[in-house]
Amino acid sequence: MLDKVASPAGAQKANQEVDFASAGPSTPAGIFLRKFWQPICVSSELAVGKAKPIHVMGEKFTLYRGQSGAAYVVSFRCSHRLTQLSTGWVKEDTIQCMYHGWAFNGGGKCVFRPGEDPSGPAPAADIKGLPTREHCGLIYAYFGTGEAPSFPPFPDYTERGVIENFSSELPCNWFQTYENHIDEVHVAFVHSFGGSHSKLGRGLQLPEINAYETPYGMVRETKSGEGNLRATLYLFPNTMRIIIPSFNDVKHVGSMNGMSGWRDAYVTLVPIDDENHTLYITQLAQITPDEAEEHRASWAKFQQRIADSAPVKLVAADILAGRYSLYDVLDHPLLVIVEDAVAQSGQGAIVDRASEHLGRTDIGIVRMRRVLAREYKAIMEGKPTKNWVYSGEPPIRGF
Repeated sequence: MLDKVASPAGAQKANQEVDFASAGPSTPAGIFLRKFWQPICVSSELAVGKAKPIHVMGEKFTLYRGQSGAAYVVSFRCSHRLTQLSTGWVKEDTIQCMYHGWAFNGGGKCVFRPGEDPSGPAPAADIKGLPTREHCGLIYAYFGTGEAPSFPPFPDYTERGVIENFSSELPCNWFQTYENHIDEVHVAFVHSFGGSHSKLGRGLQLPEINAYETPYGMVRETKSGEGNLRATLYLFPNTMRIIIPSFNDVKHVGSMNGMSGWRDAYVTLVPIDDENHTLYITQLAQITPDEAEEHRASWAKFQQRIADSAPVKLVAADILAGRYSLYDVLDHPLLVIVEDAVAQSGQGAIVDRASEHLGRTDIGIVRMRRVLAREYKAIMEGKPTKNWVYSGEPPIRGF
């Protein structure tokens, strides 16, 4: 049996008291997010010798890859005349400002000032340099204070296969999507346009749901009728580990326990600002050596289809503006993400939780809010938060 959820009145009062949306550096949620490593870029999208601006949790930084192949994150602006550093040059493992040539290493140290005497290191001109690492095809940075936590944020896959990486910007607050992730009931309706849910044999059969706290975050357990138990993991503060069918373009390659197209996926949501976020997917495709070439070709074709299609955030905006409907974009390569983006951005860029009317199917959302509210309250009171530890527990497919 499912536990009772909070009454609408109780939920409204609780939600008015807790700011789940703000991710700035001085907000409780922002401080909590900064206690963990955050993905900031797909590794393959940052070539050696290239720099790019990044916008993470309401702050701007410069990401670049040195000639050694190492990735670095430093301040957005040069400390000299404050122009944007990403417009400069990567030389060896430093980045040189295009305005007057001042150069900084990956730790933010100012190492060269042309025209100055002396022209060498100038500690007073140092900028911020953040811990930066790579894991399973993503670049991560640590934006918090003090020593960075252990790395990587989740262990390597132990099964044979190929790691697939993907990212997409979504036009709403990150926590709306995280709440959506713990809400399995939405799948029967939101994903009915493309038929992904009915293809699993569920149709409108809604699951019974249980959700509870764990050492790493939360787990959601669901079961439909006489079907198998399904377990999805929520690695705090903003990651989900789930076994899911892959995108239509590539799901014909690779299998899990005889089921074609399934992937063991980590999905992480990183705020850009309070009204936009980036979804990062790292997933294992269990590919045999005989399937390797077909997988490479299919993945390349999939990436090209994405490049040739309108971005998810623009498609969602057009649908919400009434210019066309989801039925008009059924051939979009990221249809399942478009469906979610329409539902979540349709709540508004930042949803007004005080106006909600929650029901029994919202048990996962209610319990997630309760746990995170406890953590945010501890931060506001200057108390320590729970030491969240993930030891590699696997999700359960359930289909």
